[in-house]
Amino acid sequence: MKTRKFNYHTMRRTILMLIIVSICSIFANAQKKNKIDYLSLRKLPALTLEEKTPYSYEMIADYYNHDILGNFLGKMQVKGTYTRGLENGKVSWKDVTIAQASGLDQSYPAGAKQTYMENFTYDPKDNLIATDIFKTFPAATGVFAKNLVWDVVSFEVFGWVYYDSLQLNIPFTARKMNGKMNLPELGSFENKDIKLTWTGISTMNNKICAVIEFLAMDNPLDFKTDFMQMKGRSHYWGTLWLSLSDKQIEYGILHEDVNMEMKLPGQEKNQLLNTTRKIEFKKIKKQN
Repeated sequence: MKTRKFNYHTMRRTILMLIIVSICSIFANAQKKNKIDYLSLRKLPALTLEEKTPYSYEMIADYYNHDILGNFLGKMQVKGTYTRGLENGKVSWKDVTIAQASGLDQSYPAGAKQTYMENFTYDPKDNLIATDIFKTFPAATGVFAKNLVWDVVSFEVFGWVYYDSLQLNIPFTARKMNGKMNLPELGSFENKDIKLTWTGISTMNNKICAVIEFLAMDNPLDFKTDFMQMKGRSHYWGTLWLSLSDKQIEYGILHEDVNMEMKLPGQEKNQLLNTTRKIEFKKIKKQN
């Protein structure tokens, strides 16, 4: 009867292989247990906003002006860099510029820097309608800079405030956001019937995201400043991509269509105008 010679190295390799297989099995089971089947979701998973380090967005608002028949009159671009995750939960702005062009296909020149917005810092939970927050803003161009701030608030409210209420493909009425907002020294804007709909899962910036659409139609507006009077209605709609790993907004886009009657100083007759806006909220990738 033959006896097998004990081979230490063979046994050692066998033990190592068993350990590796066991470890892989543990990881596979853990991943399987924690994996979310996004295609079967009917309600968004519980999630907390994570802002461990500051992160920034490029906010770009393009205004296209037409007469009531659709003839192009001019365009304007307002843009700036918005940063979240600062100390004590504050946010800030920098590099805000305004540029204008007379041709629809004409490139914008270098924009005029809005120095009053440089390092403009505040707590996003503050009352962002109050005039004292914007006390350094000039009367004319300051209106468009304020719009940057308010448009960012819209993106964040649509993404975060009603997150737990959204169900797949079921429109949600954000009633608490409806109502008339009095804008000191400007006039008023009324949200009539805001609808939010979680429409599915996609990817943006290499992150798995919830896609959230928003819609608000027939919103009355009434503005009056030292250099114009304007009354009309606004339709706006858009889409958000919200990360399902840290709840940060990865990208947002908003379209707005405004029909208005406007009167400028010295004019006898009112003008009927149409302004459309395209607003992009683009997360800036960190440089390695």
